[in-house]
Amino acid sequence: MTYEGFAEAWPSRSDAFADKLNNDPKYVVSTTLKDPAWQNTAVISRDVAEELTKLKERTNGAILVAGSGTLVRTLLAADLVDELRLMVFPTVLGRGRRLFPEGIDRLKLSLAESKQVGSDGVQVQIYQRAE
Repeated sequence: MTYEGFAEAWPSRSDAFADKLNNDPKYVVSTTLKDPAWQNTAVISRDVAEELTKLKERTNGAILVAGSGTLVRTLLAADLVDELRLMVFPTVLGRGRRLFPEGIDRLKLSLAESKQVGSDGVQVQIYQRAE
């Protein structure tokens, strides 16, 4: 669903951020998408951890995951996450999906940055892997 929203919105925009997003390589993890129309988009449909390990080895710079808790849990379980950027909303739900998958006993992180965005108390927190 993230791909569909991005692919519908960004190709028609033309500013510096949109140009970068439209021209940069994009990888969509999906078992249903076969032929993405958005330029520079490739589909990863199997062996996600293995394919992303290869991608990480051949990529200079950051690989960003936008909008998929399921994918993030897969990457955390495969020890492929170097940094977490979380948006923390000041709302207690009391239930819901877990961010961290079963089987991760401990993941040591250090807070690299924290800032409030907007006026409703939302915090953006950036955590990096700690040694």
